[in-house]
Amino acid sequence: MSSSVNTLRIGIIGCGMISADHLTAWANCPSATVVAVCDSSPERGRARAAQFGIEQVYESAECMFEWEKLDAVDIITPRETHEALVRMAARYGVHALCEKPLCPTYDEALALVQEVGSSIRVMVNENWRYRAYFQQIGEWIDAGKLGTVTHARIALWRSSMLPRKDDGQIHAFTRQPFLQYEQRVLIAESLIHEIDVMRSLFGELSLIACCTARACPALKGEDSATLLLRSESGFPVTIDGVMTAAGHDTRAPDRLEIAGTRCSVILENAVLRLIGQECDTLIYDETEIRQGCFDASIRHFADRLNDHGPFWTSAQDQLRSLQLMEKAYLTAGPPVVVSTEL
Repeated sequence: MSSSVNTLRIGIIGCGMISADHLTAWANCPSATVVAVCDSSPERGRARAAQFGIEQVYESAECMFEWEKLDAVDIITPRETHEALVRMAARYGVHALCEKPLCPTYDEALALVQEVGSSIRVMVNENWRYRAYFQQIGEWIDAGKLGTVTHARIALWRSSMLPRKDDGQIHAFTRQPFLQYEQRVLIAESLIHEIDVMRSLFGELSLIACCTARACPALKGEDSATLLLRSESGFPVTIDGVMTAAGHDTRAPDRLEIAGTRCSVILENAVLRLIGQECDTLIYDETEIRQGCFDASIRHFADRLNDHGPFWTSAQDQLRSLQLMEKAYLTAGPPVVVSTEL
C-alpha cells in the first residue's frame, strides 16, 4: 500500500448509475486520483473510464487488486456483493469506502466488521448526513437554538413505484432493476438514509414499533413503512416513507420537522426554516445538495485516510443503523398487501 499522504491512488469497483456521482466527487477531491475502474460489463467500464479520463479498466476486481498499487477502493456495487469485496480489499491491505448498506443484514455486517478488524479501514458512504441542510440543522442543535427537542419526524414520499404516464414503466425498476426481486426494499434501500440522518442529529435511537405495506403488485418487498423510535433523552422520532404517492416526484427529497422549546425547524423542498424565538430561512439547490454530499463524504474519507482520524460514518457506526433496520423488519413482519387498482 502506498504511503503517500498527498495523492491517494483510488480504484472504483462498479460503474453503474450512481458511479457518476462518485467519480465526479473524486474528481473534486484534491488529495486523491482514480487510477482504475472495474465493472463486470466491459462496455460500461470503458464508458465510465472514457467519461472521466481514466486509463485502466478491469472486468475483475481481483485483477485490479493484483495489478494496481491502490491506497483505497470505492465499492459501488449491489448490496449482496459488498461483503466479498470488502474481504478482498482486506486481503490486499487496501482501505475501502463502501456504498450503503455495508451488508444486506446486521448479522452479516457484524461478522464482516469483526473479521476485518483493524487490518484495513472501512467507511460506509452514508452520505445523506453530509447534506448541507442537515449539517446546518446539526449546528443549530449544537448551538442550543432549539432549546429542548421534544419531537422529530422525517418523511420520504415518492411516486417511484407507480407506472409512468409516458411508457407505463415503473421508474424505480428502470433505475434499479434488482429492487423488483428484493424482499427488503424501502427500509433497506432508502429509509436506511433517514435512520442514519436522525442518528447523526440526535444520537442513538431505540425502535418502539414498525409497520410496512406493499401496494405495487410487481414488488416482493415493502413500498411503504413507518418507524416509531425514541431518543435517549425520551422524545419520539418518526420515520416514514412511501413509494406510491401520486403527485410527488420520483426522487422527492426529505421533509423534516423538529419541535423545540425555543425554536423549531421545518425542511421542505430544499427550504430550511428556523421558527420561534429566532427566525431564519435558507434556500438550497437540491441538485447542488445531492452532488455536494457525495463530494463531502468522499473528501472526508480521503482526509481521514491521510490524517488517520476517525471516520464519521465508519463501518462500526453503520452497524447501529443496520441493527435498527433489522429490528424494524422483525417487528413489522411481512408487508401487508394494500388493495389497489394499479
